Amino acid sequence: MKTHKIVFTETANEGLLNIAEYIALDNPARAETFIEEIVESLSQTLSVFPLAGKVYEEIETKIEIRSLPYKNYMSFYRVRNDVVEILYVFNSAQNIKNILSSIEYSLT
Repeated sequence: MKTHKIVFTETANEGLLNIAEYIALDNPARAETFIEEIVESLSQTLSVFPLAGKVYEEIETKIEIRSLPYKNYMSFYRVRNDVVEILYVFNSAQNIKNILSSIEYSLT
C-alpha cells in the first residue's frame, strides 16, 4: 500500500504549540500527550488516506485545501504528489473562516 509523507508546516506547528499552551494552563502533562495524539492521528490517517478530509470550500483559494477534525480541533492540509502538508491546526470554536480568509494563499 502506498503511503504519503506527512509534513507539518511552521504555521501548523505554531497552532499545535498554541493548543498545548492553552491545555497546559490546566494540565501540563495532558497538553503534551494531547498534541502527540493529534500528530499521530493525522499521520496515521493521512499517510494512507490522504483524501480522507473533506475539501474546504468556505473560502476561495489557489490550492485545494482539505480539513480533517480531531475532537474539538480542525486540521487543514493539502496533498502534493506523495506529500501531505499540514498547513494549520485550530480549535474548532475559533472563527476558522475569518482566520483562513485573512491568510494570503500564495502557495502553489
